[in-house]
Amino acid sequence: MAKRLTFPTFSVKKLSEKIRSGEISPVDLVEICLNRIKKFNPVLNAFITIVEQEEIYKEAQIAENQIKQGNYFGHLHGIPFSIKDIIYAKNVRCTAGSKILSDYISDFDATVVKKMKAAGGILIGTNNLNEFASGITGINPFYGSSKNPWNISRISGGSSGGSAVAVAAGMIPISLGSDTGGSIRVPASLCGVVGLKPTYGRTSRHGVIPLAPSLDHVGCITRSAWDAAAVLECISGPDPSDHTSVQKKVPFYTDIIEKESINKRICVKVPNSYFFDSLHLEVENLFYDFMQTKLTNATINDVDLPDTEKYYKCWRDIRLSEAAEIHLTRLRTRSNDYSSEVRDMLIEGTKISAVEYLHAMSITKKIKSDFLSVLDKETDVIIVPTTIIPAPDFDEETVNIGDSLFEIREALLRNTMIFNSTGLPSLSLPIGLTKDKMPIGVQIIGSPFKEDVILTIAYNYERMNNISNTFVPPVGD
Repeated sequence: MAKRLTFPTFSVKKLSEKIRSGEISPVDLVEICLNRIKKFNPVLNAFITIVEQEEIYKEAQIAENQIKQGNYFGHLHGIPFSIKDIIYAKNVRCTAGSKILSDYISDFDATVVKKMKAAGGILIGTNNLNEFASGITGINPFYGSSKNPWNISRISGGSSGGSAVAVAAGMIPISLGSDTGGSIRVPASLCGVVGLKPTYGRTSRHGVIPLAPSLDHVGCITRSAWDAAAVLECISGPDPSDHTSVQKKVPFYTDIIEKESINKRICVKVPNSYFFDSLHLEVENLFYDFMQTKLTNATINDVDLPDTEKYYKCWRDIRLSEAAEIHLTRLRTRSNDYSSEVRDMLIEGTKISAVEYLHAMSITKKIKSDFLSVLDKETDVIIVPTTIIPAPDFDEETVNIGDSLFEIREALLRNTMIFNSTGLPSLSLPIGLTKDKMPIGVQIIGSPFKEDVILTIAYNYERMNNISNTFVPPVGD
């Protein structure tokens, strides 16, 4: 029988310490994960495919033997992980949440999967998502929708919804995901976990089915900032198979965030408009409580940002047109195999002209320059709410906030998609619960390749506030 772990200990930091000391073995740990998946996945629908158990236990036994022999690779050795079902793993089905790829099996590992395996990570399975990652709700007509473990009548968010649900419910300590408009950060916020979208180019996208290559990022969902730092150490770095990956040395993030003084002064900028124009009242209250009482040793200044009215259209024109180009052949030959929602978005993308696309790219460069001007030498980060609303019910199509009416998709994307356009690193951190016990997240944005800064701020907040016991959902406890 696998040793019992209490739910809050289900973090990479604590698990790696127990594995290295021999208190728990990788074999014990994969058994715990598989048992939790068996128990909770029928309700939460976080996984599409589970790797053959014989293969999982074989890899766990290899890791256990290596560690016993003194050959310990590091923080991820013997740690189970999952991947969004849009990331290739050798001999594992990769559906992209679609009917079209329902039987596709990859013959190679994506670069990020290869790196996780080389670090001793043990792949457990693939997580549910919006079809072709083309959505922000976690709703999928072909494989069923992932459900929020805080309230199964609420959406998980997406498109990496299954990843966030699996981590939040303790079925897995790590999941790798992709983020094109908020697809890691939004479900992380709605499910009460940490979601990290690195700088564009920090991680390889080789072996990840693209949605919109100019906006696609590969990152992770974990239970803590320290865990995200450990994963980022592993999956970052240049890759000759991905021309967008950047030739930069990868820092030892876990060392950096532990050595940085908890009393170090930080300078934070908070935009005056756009991100705060329409906020659910409880999101607003929790955000300002965090800024005023939880963010210690911070100098906080307001800042004006121009062209905020252009954020959504620029992102949308790039996102839809690039997706349409990728799917053009299938759209012509297998149109009926797409859901109506995705098919309509792809058709809409074909209507965006080259002039409109190039204009959107040009405006985006200007917007990025504006953000970089704010993130000057004296400013560490920008902080805004991750989403303007808590997780909505499955049947909600619109939401009223003050005098404004938003479609759910627009509301969920509003505060995240611009950081895909600009490629800036961004982390969603859970900061509190609404009266209905639904999580709310805050988004910390840094300068390019300054993930260590946003991770340090998040880690210090976690250390000061003992949040591991706060964000334990009722389903999965």
